[in-house]
Amino acid sequence: MTKQIVMVTEGAASAGFYNSLLLDLFGSTLQLHNFSIEEGVPESLPDGDLYLIGATSSNVFSYVISLIPSSKNIVLITLTFQKSQLEPLQQIPQGTRALLVNLSVNMAIETIAELNRLGITHINMIPAAPNMQEPPAAELVITPGERRYAPAGVSRILDIGSRVFTCETLTEIALKLGYTWFLRSKKYHAYLDMLVESGQSVAMLRLESLRMENYLDMLMSALDMGVLGVNTTGEVFAANAMAQTIIGMSREVIGRTLHEAAPGIDQVILQESKDKRASKLIMINGSPITISTVPVFWQGDPVGCFVLLQRFTDEEKRQHQFRLQLCHRGYKSKYTFDDIVGESPSIVRAKNVARKMAQTDSSILLTGESGTGKELFAHSIHWASTRRDMSFVAINCGALPESLLESELFGYAEGAFTGAKKGGKLGLFEYAHKGTLFLDEIEGMSQNLQLKLLRVLQEKEMMRVGDDRIIAVDVRIIAASNENILNMVRQGAFRRDLYYRLNTLPINIPPLRDREEDLFLIMEAIQRKLGTGFRLSPQAREIFRSYCWDGNVRELINIVEYLRFADKDLIEAQDLPQIMLEKYGVFSMPFLGPATTATPPAAEAKSLFRQSDQQSDALAALGQVAGGKEEAYTFVLQTLLAAVAGLGRGALCQTAREQGIYLTEQEVRGILIRLNELGLVSVSRGRGGSRLTKKGAAIATRL
Repeated sequence: MTKQIVMVTEGAASAGFYNSLLLDLFGSTLQLHNFSIEEGVPESLPDGDLYLIGATSSNVFSYVISLIPSSKNIVLITLTFQKSQLEPLQQIPQGTRALLVNLSVNMAIETIAELNRLGITHINMIPAAPNMQEPPAAELVITPGERRYAPAGVSRILDIGSRVFTCETLTEIALKLGYTWFLRSKKYHAYLDMLVESGQSVAMLRLESLRMENYLDMLMSALDMGVLGVNTTGEVFAANAMAQTIIGMSREVIGRTLHEAAPGIDQVILQESKDKRASKLIMINGSPITISTVPVFWQGDPVGCFVLLQRFTDEEKRQHQFRLQLCHRGYKSKYTFDDIVGESPSIVRAKNVARKMAQTDSSILLTGESGTGKELFAHSIHWASTRRDMSFVAINCGALPESLLESELFGYAEGAFTGAKKGGKLGLFEYAHKGTLFLDEIEGMSQNLQLKLLRVLQEKEMMRVGDDRIIAVDVRIIAASNENILNMVRQGAFRRDLYYRLNTLPINIPPLRDREEDLFLIMEAIQRKLGTGFRLSPQAREIFRSYCWDGNVRELINIVEYLRFADKDLIEAQDLPQIMLEKYGVFSMPFLGPATTATPPAAEAKSLFRQSDQQSDALAALGQVAGGKEEAYTFVLQTLLAAVAGLGRGALCQTAREQGIYLTEQEVRGILIRLNELGLVSVSRGRGGSRLTKKGAAIATRL
C-alpha cells in the first residue's frame, strides 16, 4: 500500500533533492507532496500518513506545525553529511576564513555546528545568508548546495552539496510508516555506511572537548543578551559579543578577573546570594541594564555562575511584543485622514487641526454629536503620529459597568476577585504602552475611575486591580464625548481636574447638518463601500438636503443601507423612510407603491395625544414635548411597558425596524432624555437600559 508523505522544507531546491533521495530508498511505496517556505506555505496541508518537517529553523515553523492534526505522525528532519562531502573541506588550510552560506542565518549556524561536530574545526566559518545586507569579508565561500546565494565578489566557491538525512531521521521515518522491512534492507545499510558518523566515532571522541566549546560559543553568539561566565575564583571563562557591546569589553578579558574586566558588576554579584538566581537594574555607561546571575552547581557544589546582561529598553520592547501576542488581537489603527470625506470649511479645519495635534503626545478631547466620526478622527490621529507603529486600543467607557471597565483598563492580579483568571490579566493600558488609548464616551466613567485615570495621566504609572506592583506606562490618551463635558463639570458629574488634563488639545467635530456641501459626497462614498449605485430624484434630493440628520453620518449610513434594499435605480420621495417624510405630510410604506394620503400612524398617535390632552397635565406636557413625533414617543413608551427588565437604545432601534418604524439611536436617545426629564423613564448608564417609572407606566397604558 502506498503511503502519503507530506514534506515541508526551507528551500525549493532541497525539497527536490530530498524527494529524489526518499524515492531512491523506498521506491514506489511512497507518494510525496512537497512544499517549501521559499515558495510559500499554503493555508492548509493535504492529508498524509506522515509529515516530514525540515523548516525547524524558520520563523514560520510554529505555523507549519499548527496546520498538522495532532493525531498525525510527524518527523522533524535532522541533517548530516556524507564522507565524500567532507574530503574537500579537510584539504583547506588551517585558519582559513570562510563564509558558510545557506538559506538563512539559522540554517548556516546549524550547518557550521554539524561540521564542527564531525571534526571540521580547523576552518574559521562565519554564517551568512541572502538576507544579510553586508556579509563579512572572506576569501572563500562554502555552501551545502546553495551556490546561488554566494555574495558577489568572492572568487572561490566550494559547493559540498546538500546535506542528507541522519540515520536517526531515516530510521524514524521507517518506523512511523511501519516499514520495518526497510531497516533490514541493503539500501538502509549502504546509506549508513556512506554517512560520516559511521566511520568517525573515534575522531568525534577526540574532538569532544573542542566541539563543546564551539557549541557554547555558538549558543552565546546566538543570544540577544550579554553573557559572562565566571568561575568560583572570579575569573571570566566565557564572554559573547553582546556583553562586549553593552559594557565596552574586549575579548582579552577571558582569563582575567571580573573586577578587572567589568568594574562594578563584581560588586553586584558579591551582594547577591551565590546559591540562587538574582536580578537587578543597574546603570552602565549611562544606560539602564538588567543584570541577572545564574549560579551553576556540579554534584551539589557551586562551580561558578553565568551573568546575563540586557538593555532595559530592549527587554521592555520585547515584553510589549509578547503582550500583544498573548492578546491575540490586532490593535492597529484602521483609518487615516484620507478616509474622512468632506470639503466643507468646518471639516477641513477640524482635519488640519487634528493633523497638527497628532505630532504631539498631549491628551486630546474629541467632542461632537453621536455619529459625527469621533472614532474615525482618533484612528487618523494615531496613524499620523509618531506612535503609528505601536498599538491603538479603543474602549467604550459607557458600555461597561464600573467593575468590568476597571479590570479592562487596568487588568488584575491572580486571585484579585472571584472568577479572576489564573495568572491575572493584562489591562488595556499595558497593551497600549508606547501607543494610543482611545476612551470613547468618557462621560460614562465613574468618579472613582476618573480619579485612577487622572493618576495615570499625571504619574505615567498604574497598578492592576488586587496588586501592589506599580507598572510604568507610556500611553497617549484620546478621549471622546457627545455630551457637554464642561456642563457636567459645573454640575459635579465630571472631575474638573481630569477635564482640564484631557482637554489639553480640544477638537470639536461639526455635525452633518452644518456640512451641507459634504452630504452627497459622503453618501457617494457610503454607496461605493456598500456596492450600490442608486440615484435620488429631485424631490428626494431636496428632502435629503433639508433633513435635520440628528444621527449625523451614522444615520446617513443607515438610510443609504435602507434604500439599497428598495432595489431601484432612481429613489423617489415615497421610497424614503417615513421619518424623513413627516415634515412634508407624506406617508409611504416601502415597496408598496406610490405615496398615499391615508392617515399614517403618526397622525393617529397625534390624535390620541390630543384626546389625552384634556385628561391629564402629564399627557398634555408629553404632547407638547413630542410635537411632530408622537408616533415615536408612543412606540418608545409602549415598548418599554412590555419590557420587564428594561431596554437599551440598540434594542429599541431594532424593535422599531421590525415594526416598520425608522429611528436612529441618536433619536431614541433624545426621546429617552426628554421622557426622563418628564419623570416617565429612568435612564441607566452602561448596559442597565431604560425602564418606565410608575408614572410612565400609567401614561403608557392610556395611549
